Amino acid sequence: MSDSPDIEAMNAPVTGSAGRALLVLGLVLDHGPVSPQHLTDLSGLSRTAVHRAIHALIDQGFVRYQLGKMHVIVTSGLRDSFRGAFFSPPGIDPVSKAVDEALKHRRMQCEIAVLSPDGEARLVETTMPDQEAELDFLESDLVSVLLSRFDPVAVTRMTARALRASGGDATVEHDFLDRYRQAQYQGYIWNAQQGALCVRVKDDSDQAVAIRLISGGSGRVRQRDCVETAEAIGRLLPGMFPNLSIIRE
Repeated sequence: MSDSPDIEAMNAPVTGSAGRALLVLGLVLDHGPVSPQHLTDLSGLSRTAVHRAIHALIDQGFVRYQLGKMHVIVTSGLRDSFRGAFFSPPGIDPVSKAVDEALKHRRMQCEIAVLSPDGEARLVETTMPDQEAELDFLESDLVSVLLSRFDPVAVTRMTARALRASGGDATVEHDFLDRYRQAQYQGYIWNAQQGALCVRVKDDSDQAVAIRLISGGSGRVRQRDCVETAEAIGRLLPGMFPNLSIIRE
């Protein structure tokens, strides 16, 4: 799959398979994220034709399936060419693809979150149904791992913003600072009680990206499951986890 989709390829004549692919792409731009069944209803095409069009668009790097929901979403590479559509956030496409592949045949759940330099933390994809997209800035291990991407001055600014947004109902506890220091030093947080491993992803953009792996097992099996899954993701995206050797220990 190309890293930067060729926009000129979309100028193909609207006939046959190319025309069906263009029709489906237009519907994803207008209605995405959207399920294949909804695309079938909207397009008037057969289910087989829609699936073939989707896979053709995936091969060109125009769209992908949204993690955990099997909805079709336009990739971030088309962001500058199509305004007003819902796009995958920058840097998430390869992460989501690697996570999706690594989770196959594993009884695991995963969340992908981002933190922008202005302090907005968002859960952008999750395999868990009906999961709230909001993250508790001062309580979430995932946010602590995201914060470790930034220097202490930026973290102080973001924390102050979160406190103002709470209307004075929140305070900075010691465990918040402890989690941030741990994440800054290690690049990850293991929560044995929740059976969850939060790992920061190496990313060159100005935002921070992190994933949270949740195991449904018990005892030490949960930690093993999370570490093995992180290793599987790391093999698919070499260099994704700079501190993977520490996680193994």
